[in-house]
Amino acid sequence: MNLFVSGPLMFRELIQAITGKTFVGQAGLIHGYAQFMIKDEGQSAMIPFPDRAVDGVVYLDVDEESLARIDAFQGNRFEREDVTVEGEGGAWFEASAYCLKLRRRKVLSINSWDEDDYREKALKKDIAACRK
Repeated sequence: MNLFVSGPLMFRELIQAITGKTFVGQAGLIHGYAQFMIKDEGQSAMIPFPDRAVDGVVYLDVDEESLARIDAFQGNRFEREDVTVEGEGGAWFEASAYCLKLRRRKVLSINSWDEDDYREKALKKDIAACRK
């Protein structure tokens, strides 16, 4: 299965810490979604949102065991939705993507997620937590 991710899961080292595997991936874009910060966490969440788009990574051929581990890492606030990803060079992919459940949206802030801020403040901590 192809898996589109945004936010922290774009970091290949985090995916490797979660699954113990490395996947082929490429830049991707999905239309009709937006990504926001989760209040007081430094994490992000994606939700359907007209006239917006989210940049991310599409990992190709993610196996079921790895997907189960990523599901557990994401927790019960998220659900996988089927999406169409615009890949590099005009390629299109069918994939799953993690979206925040509707009833959980009150945890979102109005701020966009910041990749550099996450890398600096939380990436090492999240990787270490996966290795415990």
